[in-house]
Amino acid sequence: MIPETLYAQSNGADIAYRVLGEGPRDIVLSMGFMSHLDLYWELPENVEFLEHLTELGRVIIFDKRGTGLSDRDLSAVSPKQWCDDLVAVMDACQSRTAVVMGWLDAGSLSLLAAALHPDRVAAVIAGESLAVGHRDRGYPFGPDPRMLRMALAAIRSGGWGRGMAVKLVAPDFAASPRHLSWLKRLESMSATPRAAARLLQMTADLDLRPHLESITAPVLLLHDVELQRLATLESMQWLADQLPNATLRLIRGQRPMTTLLPFHDVAAEIEQFLGTYRPNHSGHREVATILITDVVGSTEAAARTGDASFGYARDAHFDAIRRSLARFGGTEIKTMGDGFLASFPIPSAALRCAYEVVHDADAMGLAVRAGVHSGEVLRQDDDLVGIAMHVAARVSALAQTSEILFTDTVRTLVLGSTLSYEPWGSTTLKGIPGEWALYRITSRESPTGAPAA
Repeated sequence: MIPETLYAQSNGADIAYRVLGEGPRDIVLSMGFMSHLDLYWELPENVEFLEHLTELGRVIIFDKRGTGLSDRDLSAVSPKQWCDDLVAVMDACQSRTAVVMGWLDAGSLSLLAAALHPDRVAAVIAGESLAVGHRDRGYPFGPDPRMLRMALAAIRSGGWGRGMAVKLVAPDFAASPRHLSWLKRLESMSATPRAAARLLQMTADLDLRPHLESITAPVLLLHDVELQRLATLESMQWLADQLPNATLRLIRGQRPMTTLLPFHDVAAEIEQFLGTYRPNHSGHREVATILITDVVGSTEAAARTGDASFGYARDAHFDAIRRSLARFGGTEIKTMGDGFLASFPIPSAALRCAYEVVHDADAMGLAVRAGVHSGEVLRQDDDLVGIAMHVAARVSALAQTSEILFTDTVRTLVLGSTLSYEPWGSTTLKGIPGEWALYRITSRESPTGAPAA
């Protein structure tokens, strides 16, 4: 159920807010300059994130002055006024103190609120937030001035409302038609182009350096290593070093520009930061070998044979995978369109299963590729999350038709087995540090039990 929209009075303006749940603490979620309370609820990922936050406390979410359902008059807008508006919303909710949370510019303003209203801000959670919205001699981490000029020019020349923000910050996310459509509407409904340009300029002018030492509240800084267009690891580390009581945590994202952070990873970090970490509810960590398969050229195959015929072939392929999992001791995690994700306790079993799956698919007339990696994962209900999942997915995406690639981590674990394999080469995996040596299976059994020559 979507909560009703309420309004707080602040210096002659109406500030729209909503309240969700109850709990031992208040959590105020400060939205960025792209903000619209009604539209926020249309994306299921956002609702899921908010529902999880309600398990930690009462959640208060609001549109900042000049955006969304709040007053659009920008004459009184300033960073200080935004902080005063936050306090006005807290007063309207009879909230004495709160954990203040925000991403990007909203995270920076959450830090400013902690400096200006230390008696009202119990803690701050800020993601992808800059101490300074621009680059200068004393702060080399800010956005390139040329990038700001290009963004302002794009807004003023008709780019606003076309998803320009996500294309600049997280271009990979713009590849999803569903998310891109939502973000286009979010841009146009958050603010007019003229207002968006002014708000962006105000964000670029923001400078927290005079206030950092006075922020005594505990601060959790979150940085997604796959998002490097604005905040970087260096800028986040610099900010953490300047704050008296800050902790920087690195995560790897799956949902940029919605919650901006991956739901499970950020939920665990927030729970731990607030002292309410519940391992029995949040899952448990284990070492597993991940197998990810994918049908190559599925779109072309569907166009060639027809959707119904291809659907039958894919279902038969999935059934064959499940039979192979039963033989090799694997566990189905989920299907992803034409892809299949499974876990194994033993790496050699995952590789043998992958070999059977790929060759069975070939006999069915389907071209399949596979990637395998072993690492630590977080098991939550029937799902697995963690960096090992991303590594396996990246490796699978590199494989060609009928090819099975696996990491050097897997290779060291299967030394002495009868699997036959050969080096594929070294490469970087997007969003994952370091060079990765990969190998390809050449046959399921080797008479020497050694790598292929």
